[in-house]
Amino acid sequence: MELLALLSDRHKIIDAVKKSLKDYTVYPVKDRAELEDLLVNVPVCMLIIDTLSLRSTQIEEILRSFGRDSAILIRHEGFDENRLEETTDFVEASSLHKDLPAVVNRLAERKRYRDEIGIPGIRSPQHPTSSLIFEVPEIRESTGRRFLHERVLIDFAKTLTVNFDINKLFNYFMNSVMEIIRVSKMSIMLRENNGFNIKAYRGMDPYIAENIKLTNQCILVNWLAKHGRIVHKSFNTRDTVQMSISREMNLLQCIISFPMIYKGKLVGIVNVDNKITGDPFYKEEIEVIYLLCNYLAAAVKDIDLYHQIQYQKEFTKNILSSMNSGVVTINKNERISVFNQRAAEILNINPIEIIGSDLRKLPSPLGDILYETMADGTSYRRHEVVIQTGKLPLGINSYRLTDEKGSPIGAVIVFTDLSDLKRLEEERRRSEKLEAVNILTGKIAHEIKNPLTAIQTFTQLLNEKYNDEEFRHYYTTTVMQSIRKIDNLMDKLVLFSGPLDYKPEKLDVNEIIDDAANYVWMEMPSGVRLVKRNLDRSAFVSADRKLLTKALSYIILTCADKSRKDDFVMMNADVVEGGIPRVEISITCSGTTFTEKEMESLLRPLLDIETFGMDLNVAISQKILGEHGGTMQIKSTDTGNAFVIALPLVESARVQTERSQIDD
Repeated sequence: MELLALLSDRHKIIDAVKKSLKDYTVYPVKDRAELEDLLVNVPVCMLIIDTLSLRSTQIEEILRSFGRDSAILIRHEGFDENRLEETTDFVEASSLHKDLPAVVNRLAERKRYRDEIGIPGIRSPQHPTSSLIFEVPEIRESTGRRFLHERVLIDFAKTLTVNFDINKLFNYFMNSVMEIIRVSKMSIMLRENNGFNIKAYRGMDPYIAENIKLTNQCILVNWLAKHGRIVHKSFNTRDTVQMSISREMNLLQCIISFPMIYKGKLVGIVNVDNKITGDPFYKEEIEVIYLLCNYLAAAVKDIDLYHQIQYQKEFTKNILSSMNSGVVTINKNERISVFNQRAAEILNINPIEIIGSDLRKLPSPLGDILYETMADGTSYRRHEVVIQTGKLPLGINSYRLTDEKGSPIGAVIVFTDLSDLKRLEEERRRSEKLEAVNILTGKIAHEIKNPLTAIQTFTQLLNEKYNDEEFRHYYTTTVMQSIRKIDNLMDKLVLFSGPLDYKPEKLDVNEIIDDAANYVWMEMPSGVRLVKRNLDRSAFVSADRKLLTKALSYIILTCADKSRKDDFVMMNADVVEGGIPRVEISITCSGTTFTEKEMESLLRPLLDIETFGMDLNVAISQKILGEHGGTMQIKSTDTGNAFVIALPLVESARVQTERSQIDD
C-alpha cells in the first residue's frame, strides 16, 4: 500500500491516473501549496506531475525541492524536457494506462531499496515545530490511576444503547478512547471484501481516510492477523518487515495499531497517533484500549449479523408481498407465523387478526394440511382442494420446515386461487362442446343431404318414367339404399349421443359372433371378405344381444374399410382362464400398421367429414363395451392391426357340466 501525490488541476488526467493505478492511493493536489500541506502530514511514496498544469520553471523548482528520484512527469505534446536542469522519468499523456503502472512499480521498488540502505526519497518541508513531535511511541509503567475508570465505563456503556447503529457505536468507542488517551489522530478500519477500509476517523485528512485501503497482502494486516497483538511503530530499524509496517503506519498516520479480534479472526484495526500533549503512553491505557477493541469487534459482528438478518427479513417480506400465490407458515407450536398479503386477499382474512393465532383458525382443510405436513412429513404437490366457505378452489403445495438436525420446526403451504383457471377451463370445454356440436350438425346435414338428394331426384322423375321397368327397379334399389344409410346414421347418432337402452341377458359368445357376421354381410366393401373362427365350446357373457352385435359389427366394418381389396378380415375368439375368466375376441386386418396418431383418431370421432359414419364406429363400440364391463385395445404388428375385445365370462359349458356332475 503506497500513497502517490498527483499535481494536476485537470479532471481528465486525475481520472486517467486513478484508473491506471488501482493498486495505489492517488491524492490529487492542485498547486504547490497543497502539495506542501500534504507532505507535512502524510508520507508520500512518489510525486506525479502533470506538465500541462505548470510552467517549466515551476516544475524545475518542485523537482529541486522535493527530489527528482521519486517524481514522474506526464509529458504532453509540445513539452520540451531539455529545458529542465533536473532530469526524471517521463510518461506520455497519450499512453498513461499502458506505461504509467510499469514506471510507478519500478520507482516503488527503487524507493524500498533506498529505505533499506537509508537513502531518503521525497524531501518533506521542514517546520520548526517538528522537533516537538514524539518520534517513538514511548510506553511506561503506570504510577497511578491515569484516567477515571468510571467515566470510561459509563461512556463505553452507551454502546449498549446504539440500537445496532454502527456509526453511533464508533462515536461512543472513540469517545471512550479519548477519555483514556487524548490523541491527535485515530481511525477504525473494518474488513470489507478483500481489504480493510477506514469506517470512522478523527483528525485525519478526509480524502485519505475515504480512499486509503489495506489489502489482505499488506504486511501490517498479515502481522496483526497472525499474532493478534498490538503493533508499535519502529524507527531506525534495518528489519525489512518492520520497515514495511512502519511505512504503512505512516500512511495511516498512527504510531500504534490495535487488532480487533473476533473468534480468532482479524475483523478490524484501530489506529492511534501521538497524544496531543506529547505525554508517553502508559501500559494500563494500552491494555484497556486493547480490551475495548475486542469488545468493539464482537459488537461490530453482532451488528453486521443483525443487519444481515434484517436485510434477509425485508428481502423475504418483499418477495412474499409481491408473490401471486398465498403463503402461510406455522411454527412448531402450531401458531401461524407468516400470512402474506396474497393469502389475505384469496381467503378474505385480515393478516393482523390471524398471525400468531392457532392454525385451526384457518379455513378447512388448510390447517389440516399444515399439521399433517409438519407432523408426518407428508408433502402435497399440485394438490387441489375446495375451501368450504365460498366453495373456493385452491391449488396447494406444502413443505415441511426442519432445523439443522432435521427435526420439524414448522410447515408452509403455497396456494393459488384456481377460480379464474376453472372458469377458463369451463369456458374452454363449453367452446369445444359448441364447436363439436357445430361440426356434428354440419356432418349430419351433409350425410343426410346426399341420400335425400337422390330420393328427391328419382321421385321427380318417377311420373315421367314410371312405365320404364328398369328405371323403377333402379329407383327402388337406390331409394332403399339411401333410406338404409340414413337409418344407420341415425342409429349411430342415437347410440353415440344418448344413454344406451341396455337389457342384459345370458348369451353364448358364438351366437354373438354369428350375429355380427350376418349383420355386416351386406355392408362389407367390395373385394373384402370376413373369416371367423368360433369357440370350440360354449362360453357365456352377460350382454345386450342387439348392442353387442352392433359393437362387433362396427369394428369389423372399420377393419374392412382399412383393408385393401382382396384382403381378409379375421375374427377369432379365445377363452382366458387366468385371473378373471374372460373371452377375448380379436378382429384383425392386414395392411399398413396404425401410427399412434391414427390410433388416437380412431377413438376420437368427428375428424373427417368424408368418413363421418366410419369415425363413429370405434367410439360407439368402445362406449357399448364399457357398458358391458369390457375393454378394447388397438394393437399394431408387422403384418397388420388388431382390435382386441375382452368381455368377462358369466359361465362356460365346462363349468356347467362339472356342476351337473356334482349335483348328480
